[in-house]
Amino acid sequence: MQEEKLTFGVSTHDIASCNICYAHNYDSKLGNEIGERVEKLYELKISGQVLTLCDKCLDRFREKLAQRISAEEKPEAYNGQIVLFTGTEFTATDKLGQSYRYRMIGAEVTRDGLIRLLNLDTGFLTYVEPAWFRERKIKVIQKEAREA
Repeated sequence: MQEEKLTFGVSTHDIASCNICYAHNYDSKLGNEIGERVEKLYELKISGQVLTLCDKCLDRFREKLAQRISAEEKPEAYNGQIVLFTGTEFTATDKLGQSYRYRMIGAEVTRDGLIRLLNLDTGFLTYVEPAWFRERKIKVIQKEAREA
């Protein structure tokens, strides 16, 4: 039976410390520990890697994950650019004022770095170069508007 590649739980080790802030679950006779003493540590196992976290660092990790997930659900401008994730729906208006709705399918691993889009108005797949986006006004269709 193959071992689970992603697990999370309370650490069962008698001597362990947080990989981020060095909080530890043991008392040292030397008194030279780095980090604060905590009662509980957690282990996040991903494939062969183990990340040990205290409550504070686990909360920070959760916040970072929530921010990342929120950013994927609601793409926002980044340094003057719009970040389009796979599955993002958007409108593209060209210089002539024609507007079409698209869904980002993904970038192809090719020499040209073409980006695959689904035209939601025609139902056709199309491949565009990155310059295509600079030549059009892009507006992300928010998730709430799609669900209506």
